[in-house]
Amino acid sequence: ADLDQAGSISRNPRGMIAFKYVPSQQITVIEDIAVQVGRTGALTPVAHVSPIRVGGAIVRRATLHNQDEIDRKDIRIGDHVLIQRAGDVIPEVVQVLTEKRTGHERHYRLPEACPVCHSPVQRNSDEAVLRCTNRNCVAQLQERLRHLTRKDALNIQELGEKTVELLVSKGQVKQYSDIFKITPEDLLQLEGFAEKSSHQLVQAIQSARTPDLYRFIYGLGIRHVGEKTAKILAQNFESLELLFTVTEEELQEIHEIGPEVAQSVVKYFSDPESIRELRELLKFVLPRPMARNT
Repeated sequence: ADLDQAGSISRNPRGMIAFKYVPSQQITVIEDIAVQVGRTGALTPVAHVSPIRVGGAIVRRATLHNQDEIDRKDIRIGDHVLIQRAGDVIPEVVQVLTEKRTGHERHYRLPEACPVCHSPVQRNSDEAVLRCTNRNCVAQLQERLRHLTRKDALNIQELGEKTVELLVSKGQVKQYSDIFKITPEDLLQLEGFAEKSSHQLVQAIQSARTPDLYRFIYGLGIRHVGEKTAKILAQNFESLELLFTVTEEELQEIHEIGPEVAQSVVKYFSDPESIRELRELLKFVLPRPMARNT
C-alpha cells in the first residue's frame, strides 16, 4: 500500500527507486573531434579519445553534446579530460584538466555545413543543437532506417548497421518502403552476402510486415516520441492514418501528451514528404492496432 501511495514516475514506482550507481570516471586525452549526423539532422560533436577502461569497458569516444557545451567547458582538441560513463549511457566529458595544458591545444567549432551532404545547417531559437537542413541527407536516412528496424520497432535484427550503410550507399534504399522491395539478387551484389544469407535477410524483412502499431509509430523516429508516448498514441488512434489529420488541441486532450509532443507529432504528420513516404510504406506494412483507452 505504501508503494502505491508513492505514485510513479513514467514506468518506475517512486517507492522502488532506491539509488543510482556512482558513475565511473577516468582521465584521458582528446585526440580529435568529429561530427555525427542523427536521424533528425542533429549534428553531435564526438570526442575521439585515447582508449581508456571506464566502468569495465574500453572507451574510445565520448559525446560533447553541442557547441554550447564545448564552449561552456572550454573543451579543446589535445586536452586532458575527465570522462564519465554511467551504466549504459554514452561516455561524456565531465571536466577539462586545464593545469595539464601545454599551449598546443586547439579550439573547435562545429561546421556551418553538414559534413556528409554539405547542405547548410541551422539552429532553431529554442534549441542548442545545429541541424542539417537536407531531409534527404544520406546520414539522416541511414539513421532513420536503423531506428525503424531496431529491436523495439520493426525488429529486423538481421538488417545490421553495415548492411543499411551499404544499401543506402549503393542507392538500393532511398526511403523506408525500399526495404521491403529488396530481393536476394540485390543483396548478392553487396559485400559479405551469399545465397543463404541473402534469402535469410529477405525472409526476416518480410516477417516484419505486421508490427504492433505502437512499435511502428516509435520506429518512425518522431522527435519527442519515445516508446511510452508511442504506446499512448496507439491506444488512442486505431490506425496511423488517423494521425495524418490530428490537431495539437486533440492530442493535448490525451493524458500525458503535452504541448511539445503534440506540436512535434502534428509537424511530422503535416509534412507532405513524410506523408508521401508513409503512404508508400503502408503498401507493404500493416500495423496491428492496440485496444483503445476506455
